[in-house]
Amino acid sequence: MKCYFQGCTNRGITKEHIPPRSFFPKGENEQLLTIKSCEIHNNRKSIDDQYILAQICMNASPSNRAQEVFLKKIEPQLSHNDGAFKKMLSKGAVSLPDGSVKYPVDISRFDDFFTALSCGVIFKACNEQLPENYFIHHQYPNFSNENSDELGVRVFSEFESLIAGDPIAALDFGKPNTKNERIYSVRVFGMPGFKSSITVVHLFYGKFKVVSFLTNIHRKTANNSIQPTLASERG
Repeated sequence: MKCYFQGCTNRGITKEHIPPRSFFPKGENEQLLTIKSCEIHNNRKSIDDQYILAQICMNASPSNRAQEVFLKKIEPQLSHNDGAFKKMLSKGAVSLPDGSVKYPVDISRFDDFFTALSCGVIFKACNEQLPENYFIHHQYPNFSNENSDELGVRVFSEFESLIAGDPIAALDFGKPNTKNERIYSVRVFGMPGFKSSITVVHLFYGKFKVVSFLTNIHRKTANNSIQPTLASERG
């Protein structure tokens, strides 16, 4: 069987957990989803997973299990290696007048993580790799950005209302069958068989949401010419 990752031609000879086992409280690892992975795509540095988990927990806490996971999985790591991980998280932090602290986020780390996770979700849903003609982009509603334009935020808020519930039958791409939705749940909107663009809605600890847009860049028409996929087909 091929590796789950988009465009990878290597055999899937190891198991990849989606999301990583560190996101789950002790004793609940048996509820993890697994997919076949090659060694390359199952070799992400644990520090990257740890960084993503820390940021998600800080932005989701104290909702659901986020605070519990942070205290048990992240806090003990903050003092290791002379506080290297703590320094990485707090680099560039800004204290606000109300006493709270605003932490910067390495979006490139998040994009890499959620690209891999989205590829895994698709593979789990239909047992096929995401085709190479799909472009992947992510939105992070929980993160604030001083440079965000009001129109863009309003348009995205309106789009979110369309993906608030389960997909309608025509856009039910498939169900990965997550087993512990208090930790992680996911819904996939798109026409089955990769006949449209796909929207993947990830939700961690009932609060931290990420929306992954898997855009079908082109398709073949009846005369085999290449046409861009219509925006209306986006899940």
